[in-house]
Amino acid sequence: MSVSSYQKNGQTLWQVYVDIKSKRDRRIRVQKRINGLATEKLAVAEEKRLTKELLQKLSELELQGLKWRDVIDRWERYQELYPSKRYAQTTIEDYTSLLRNWTHPWLDRNASDINRGDARALFNQIRDEGKSASFCKHLKNTISLFYTWGIEERLINGVRESPVYDLEIERDREEKLPEILNLQEIRELLRLAKEQQHPWYPVWVSAVYTGCRSGELQALLRNDVDIISREEAKVQNELPPEQRRYGLIRIRRNWNSRLKKLGPTKAGYWRTVPISSEYYWFLVNELKVESLGADDLLLPNLLDWRLGLQATILRGFCQANGITSVKFHTLRACFATHLIASGVPGPVVMKIAGWRDVKTMQRYIRLAGIEEHGATEKLKFSGSIEAAIEKVMTLKFNQK
Repeated sequence: MSVSSYQKNGQTLWQVYVDIKSKRDRRIRVQKRINGLATEKLAVAEEKRLTKELLQKLSELELQGLKWRDVIDRWERYQELYPSKRYAQTTIEDYTSLLRNWTHPWLDRNASDINRGDARALFNQIRDEGKSASFCKHLKNTISLFYTWGIEERLINGVRESPVYDLEIERDREEKLPEILNLQEIRELLRLAKEQQHPWYPVWVSAVYTGCRSGELQALLRNDVDIISREEAKVQNELPPEQRRYGLIRIRRNWNSRLKKLGPTKAGYWRTVPISSEYYWFLVNELKVESLGADDLLLPNLLDWRLGLQATILRGFCQANGITSVKFHTLRACFATHLIASGVPGPVVMKIAGWRDVKTMQRYIRLAGIEEHGATEKLKFSGSIEAAIEKVMTLKFNQK
């Protein structure tokens, strides 16, 4: 705040400048200047009046809280300063990018001013752009997460809940069938990849036999594989399938292609995957695991893989060979679906694949149709029809 004089056309005039920053949030600032005052006494009086006016305005701005853009920034910085197991770095980036991209009309508005009507208009626009109900629900949950945090941290004032609270998301009119390869297509994929000596062949084999995520496969080392000897394997081959034990693979790490570093698995804990007989002989005969050093990578260190192009490579190969085009992560879905379809209990598949969300597993159970198997055997229509046809034919023969 200041009162000062200046000269204009040979006359001494006075000016007042008041600049006040919030102590609660240094980014909130109010300022104003008044020129052309005739006397110093008038300028001092004006300074007092102006200071009172701006303090009132500053108080109103503080009560409004931060802009939506600032809430997003603050949440991101908070997660960096106080990291937790709940949010991986990639999850933090995904959440903040999602909000900056899809709530763009809100960014420069005070978060406390955004209401249910704004939320409804936003989601109507998003649905008009063709986004699915599942995407909208994910966006809604993310908005709610940030708003709840902002309210708890007193960054959003004057409201008690998110503008998307209890907002209904209309269901998709038609649910899309998830990408999946049937058993024949998986066999064809692996057969053609081997015949063509495709560099990704070992990776695709490992994906369908272990259900690992791409980054988990990239991080596998020789000492993560615990297998029996060839002599022991021959003995195991003589046992019933449910009694065979060929070893385990420990999934301990995940390679993050975006951050270019190793980290924990997505679920945050290590797990084991039992080695099947077919995958055992692939490991021994194709990957020569017996001759690898303890710290060697189990699978090829492919440049396209390091660049995160695994989905592009697989889609291109499928399209070129007349196989249903799928992304890399679909191989994990194939692993789960075919295990469930073969009778392996859902909880066991969840444990092997490292899923925490039961809803995810239910989706694969529904896709496998395991809960419906045998249900239609109760229908005995064909016997009645055959009996009726036989009776008609008998009557015709007797008439002749």
